[in-house]
Amino acid sequence: FSIHTIYAQSTNDEGEAGPIDVTHVTIDHNAKTKLTFNHDDYKIAELQNGYPAPPIAKIVSVSNGDVLGKDDYHYNPDESEAYCNEFFHWANISYENGVLTIRGKSYDPRPYGNVTSIHVWIENENGEIVFEAWRNNTEMYYEGEWTTGEKAVMGRGGALYYMPSDFECVILWGSNGKFTGQNDVLNAWNGGSGFFFMSGHGSPNVWADHLPGIPGNRQHSSLLGLQVTALKPWFPYIGFPLFPADSLKNGEKLPVAMLGGCHNSQFNVSAIPAFLNAFSLFLPWNNYMWTYGQPVPECLSWRLVRNPHGGSIASIGNTGLGYGMPGRACTTGGGDSWITIEFFKQYGSGLHMLGDAHSQAIASYISSFDMTDMEAGHVKTVEQWVLLGDPSLMLGGYS
Repeated sequence: FSIHTIYAQSTNDEGEAGPIDVTHVTIDHNAKTKLTFNHDDYKIAELQNGYPAPPIAKIVSVSNGDVLGKDDYHYNPDESEAYCNEFFHWANISYENGVLTIRGKSYDPRPYGNVTSIHVWIENENGEIVFEAWRNNTEMYYEGEWTTGEKAVMGRGGALYYMPSDFECVILWGSNGKFTGQNDVLNAWNGGSGFFFMSGHGSPNVWADHLPGIPGNRQHSSLLGLQVTALKPWFPYIGFPLFPADSLKNGEKLPVAMLGGCHNSQFNVSAIPAFLNAFSLFLPWNNYMWTYGQPVPECLSWRLVRNPHGGSIASIGNTGLGYGMPGRACTTGGGDSWITIEFFKQYGSGLHMLGDAHSQAIASYISSFDMTDMEAGHVKTVEQWVLLGDPSLMLGGYS
């Protein structure tokens, strides 16, 4: 047998190199193969120090101490281990006829850090390089950030790209270190604004997003943005504030809230059906509240509008599952990101009545995509995108 070491290092498009990922493996063709999926980039010191961070390389298809032995081995991690692996197969373990396919990820966790090159090399016990390969200019997009941001990709910008230049913008992103959890959102909201746009993931109770690159998968990289209630039927059962959206106290400095994510505007929820939804986790029964047992009295979008001490003057969001396009098509491919961007594009072009901007965004979507393609989710996108508030509202007031 012999000991080999697998190294990986990523470099961003500005030439900055990140930490080296190191994995020691044993090659013994007389022994039983032992391979372990390893998605632990959340432990990397450079990420624990905060964001922005240097480019990250992570090999996931082999772990320290694994054995490349006599047996073939295949393993496909599911969504609980590797986000979107069922679509892109980026994390599958494949060892066949003595050949290991090295898989992993490379990303640049800073604003608009979408291009990296990764260098992988293997050294034997004598320190000699016995294999090396490059994958240059690989892309990873943090879709929610491009959707809300001021840059364009494939000819279409994010929301800020279309907003008037005299707007003062405060950007809370995981990649710039200004979005670390719910308190950041509460503090920003309480300062007052004209618009508050969040693009990520959601439920009737919660809006949330991921850290760049989703280190360690969703269980280690989810960032809670805002929730209706912190009550839950599992330990520790409660959190504080108990009703975070109700705690907003921005007075009359009320924004139009744009919530990009699943189910944030699912207005048919109430506490008892929401609690009973917990049984769908272990029984062949589902009331489709999408609340996982949390006793949500009202959806997040409406809770913001009805807050007597602040919140929002109106809200726009999805009543059902919101669709999005991964990668470079995040702003152009349709779904939730496209239609939310289009609202701000319409506002920037001069439509300052709330209902006009909302309805014209829908009309533009319908004219831009094939509405007979039922599998693409285009029809669902426009049908479930609801405005909660007064459509006659003049955005910015009357002069």
